Amino acid sequence: MPTVFFSAATAGWLALLGLAVPVAIHLWNRRPGRVVRVGSVRWLEAAANRRLRNLRLEQVGLLLLRAALVALLALAVAGPVWQRPQPARPVRGLVLLAPETLHPEVLPALRPAIDSLRRQGYALRLFAPGFRPVSAQAWSQPDSLSQLRALLPADSLPADDYWTRARQAADSFPVQPLRVFSGTGLAHFGGARPALPARLTWQAVPLPDSARWLTQAYQPHPDTLRLLIGHSQEEATTFRTVQVLRPRQAGALRVAGLPGLAYQPGPRPLLRQPGRPAVPIQTSPVRVVLYADAAHASSGRYLRAALRAAALGLHRPLELRTVAATDSLPSRPDWLFWLSSQPAPPAWQARARRGGHLWEEAAQGTPVQARLALTGLAEAGSAIELLQLDTSRAPARATPVWPAGTGQPMLLREAFGQGSRYQLRTRLHPAWTSLPETPVFPTLLLQVLRTESEPPPATAPHDLRRLDSRQLGAAAVPAGPAHQPPATIQPAPQQLALRRWAVLAALLLFALERWVARRISASPSSAATA
Repeated sequence: MPTVFFSAATAGWLALLGLAVPVAIHLWNRRPGRVVRVGSVRWLEAAANRRLRNLRLEQVGLLLLRAALVALLALAVAGPVWQRPQPARPVRGLVLLAPETLHPEVLPALRPAIDSLRRQGYALRLFAPGFRPVSAQAWSQPDSLSQLRALLPADSLPADDYWTRARQAADSFPVQPLRVFSGTGLAHFGGARPALPARLTWQAVPLPDSARWLTQAYQPHPDTLRLLIGHSQEEATTFRTVQVLRPRQAGALRVAGLPGLAYQPGPRPLLRQPGRPAVPIQTSPVRVVLYADAAHASSGRYLRAALRAAALGLHRPLELRTVAATDSLPSRPDWLFWLSSQPAPPAWQARARRGGHLWEEAAQGTPVQARLALTGLAEAGSAIELLQLDTSRAPARATPVWPAGTGQPMLLREAFGQGSRYQLRTRLHPAWTSLPETPVFPTLLLQVLRTESEPPPATAPHDLRRLDSRQLGAAAVPAGPAHQPPATIQPAPQQLALRRWAVLAALLLFALERWVARRISASPSSAATA
């Protein structure tokens, strides 16, 4: 029911004390008594002034009128507000569909549950950047699946972080109940589970239990293609290499587990598969150029051996050439290893700026006692000692690749034009470090080569390792239509400020009081006779 409250009740009560003013005025300003003509002054007797002894109210109507005026002014000061509660109304919830649910084998099974929610007033949106709405017309069309997939970002985008996306949805649609239909792929859930509101519920959607996809392709010979194929299951994701004959012209390429794969020739040949991004066919090996002067000859021998061992882990073959300082550079080398105390020649630096990768070794070092920190780089084996290290100040824009236990980096990477520049702050020599004599060295070198020379295998869209649905707090999708009472929201009550109406009433009452007071003053009974 409607109520009235006061925004400044204390000030109103203080203003109400002003009622004492008209009462005091009426008690003090008594009308003088009527003058009576008498025949002799002897009838007059001296009497004490009884003005204060015989106080009584006169003109009560005018007094009440003035008291009402003061009360209205006090009411205006108190700031009265009329408030009427609004009836509760149902909240229109949202169904958020993750991209992996838009699959011919998945979406038909979800339609009954989603249609039931739509009948309860839920709207459809995509659980993707922008939360694009899905119209009722697009949902009901026979080709709705293709229309929904057209709203999604490109498949080449990295896996979306569903924890962050869920918090964004909760902030973007406050109060509304949210139903997220998604898979539980591990690629979408990184880090700890954030605090999510209870109105957001997760529906775990069963997805296909395995996937195969093409991630890289290389042409080692004119008639041969070497393919790197990924295979993902709930337990793990693995890769294998398959060698097939290259078609002489554009057409289908038969590979087990990759239906619809087609070869497209041209200056930059491609392999295409329906619904997936094209994979370029690499036709050149990883070209490596190495130079080592006499002082760094030992480093050169260790580095050549490690490069040959690391080449076994590359998808493309590695082509290694050892050159002299006066030799011209081969055509477009990918890696340039300069092992010398002198700075790299301008031609080497220019090639690195155009997209190559320059590797330099320390010219001088300081004796230290440290170890290479292998955490996150390789499996812990024998300790790798650092005996001498260049401890000079590292470039501000360089990032550590191989950190040492002392906090000083052993290997730094710095952006260098369109390429990169690596600075090894020690030497590949037993007197400087034990790294070149350990089996970890080829593994660490392979990681660096893969980072720059080969695109990373595209695992995110196909990684089927799953998170336990209990970690989501998710429920399984019901087989039939789901019904639950519609959620309601209590809107803010309707409010109307009454202060201006109180002031208007006080003005009208003041005009009435002036008119009444003037009438009383003009009446014959109020005038004193002489």
